[in-house]
Parts: sequence; structure tokens; C-alpha cells
Amino acid sequence: MQTIYSDLEIIFLDSGSTDGTLEFLKDLPATLYTVSPDEFRFGDSCNLIASLSIAPNLVFLSGHVLLERNDALENVLRALSGHVYGAVYMRQVANTLTGASAYERAHLERRFPVCTEASVEMKGPGGFSNAASGLTRASWERNAFPDVGASEDYLWAKKHLEDGGRLLYLPDIRVMHSHCESPERVYHRVQINVRARGIPGSRIRATYYFVGILTSMLLRKAKWNEAWQYATSHARAYLP
Repeated sequence: MQTIYSDLEIIFLDSGSTDGTLEFLKDLPATLYTVSPDEFRFGDSCNLIASLSIAPNLVFLSGHVLLERNDALENVLRALSGHVYGAVYMRQVANTLTGASAYERAHLERRFPVCTEASVEMKGPGGFSNAASGLTRASWERNAFPDVGASEDYLWAKKHLEDGGRLLYLPDIRVMHSHCESPERVYHRVQINVRARGIPGSRIRATYYFVGILTSMLLRKAKWNEAWQYATSHARAYLP
């Protein structure tokens, strides 16, 4: 239970779950909004949740993330207070309950590194993720999430920074978030993000990612075959 749970305005957006989520949510003091799976799009969904809320600060959490600290939301909202930073994001780590592939562990360690500081101002958008993020309503009103199939958080943060906004990373606020994706699933996910960001296909870029991912996984003691498969699948998404 979060320390400020009773003070939060909680909105759940469900897109066709069949695991008992809707029944569970009926007993909680929260607003439930549903859309069909065909209607769901990441950017539109974030904009919908923001428009349904009246709070001055917003926190986005994917339905399958787990907060490790009971004061996580309190610290996120404190970081947003005063509107010095228009957006913040938490550190994501592998979910020890569901597990994660060696590829995903390496990816999370690179994207969400351990830091000696409790907060770090970021100059680039690469780490910002709506799986566990916060932003001020004013920032969202100036810059709504783009209508894209994926990477809406990266594209939002990129424009936010280009417009003079500030972005804060909170490495001490950890959330468990992993999917145990197969190499083929990694290929499809990365391909969707590449297209959403408008990145042109390039053999040079594909080689760069292949070498980087293979090396990163091997340094983390991944098995050779596993590292090769995941590096190949990720790199294939960047080919022309």
C-alpha cells in the first residue's frame, strides 16, 4: 500500500482483460474506464487518462509493474512539485516473480542504470518510459502524447526537452517490470518502435546494435546461443 494512497485520484484503463481484473477493481475506490482491444493505442490511452483526471500531476503505471517501495508515488509527486521538472521516470528492474530473459536484464541495466545520486537530470529522452513515469498536467497540456503505435513516451520526452522542458531520473524508486519475451517477439516489438520513430533501415545501424547487444549479454554471463539469438532478432528490426 502506498503511503499517500488515500490522497490519490486513481484511474484504471482496461482494454479487454480476461483475468479477473475488472472484478477486482470494482471493490477499489477508483475510476474504471474500458476500451476494446482494437481501440487501444499507447499515446491515445495516455491522453485519455490525463483528460479524465483533474489532478495537477500525473503518474503513469503499466498494469503489470510492481512498485518496490511503499513511498514510491509520494517521492514521484514530490519530485514534480514546484514544476521545476515537467517529467520524471523511475528505474525499472527485472520482475523476480515472473522472471526475465538475459536480453531483458541487460537492456534494463543499460537503460535504467544504478546511480550514486537519488535523482539525475537527463538531457536525452532515451530512458523515459510510461511504464513508470510522472509528469505535470501543464507539461501534458503543452505537449500531448503523439498518436503512434509505439514509442509515444520517447517521442513525447524528445519534444518536451526540445521545447525547453526538464526531465528527471529517479534511480532509487524501483519498479519491477519484465515480459520474458522470445527472440521473435523482441524482433516484432523493436520493429514497431523503429517504425514509430521514423528510423530508416540501415545495415550499419543493425550491425551496431547486434555487436552492442551480443557483447552486453556475454559480459553478463549469458549463454552464447541465447545472446546470438536475441542480438540477431533485435538487429534485424533495423535492416532495410
